[in-house]
Amino acid sequence: METAQVKNAIRELIVEIAEDMDIDEDKITDGAHFIEDLGLDSMALLEVLATMEKKFSVSIPESEFPNLISIDKCTETVQKYQAEKS
Repeated sequence: METAQVKNAIRELIVEIAEDMDIDEDKITDGAHFIEDLGLDSMALLEVLATMEKKFSVSIPESEFPNLISIDKCTETVQKYQAEKS
């Protein structure tokens, strides 16, 4: 999957979660920090992780959790584990 496709899918996921939390969609940029900039909580972050694993058919180890702080970082992580799988 192309980087832009992965990034767009993750952005859509974040927008969906943000709607539930009344977060302004304009704040959702590729580099926006999920906690510091968007105010996502740990439950929202777990939802992001679980959805990414399912959508992209990857298994992301717990050691990667602290790195999943933005759309850019999530995209890199998903692509890293997609590459390892193929």
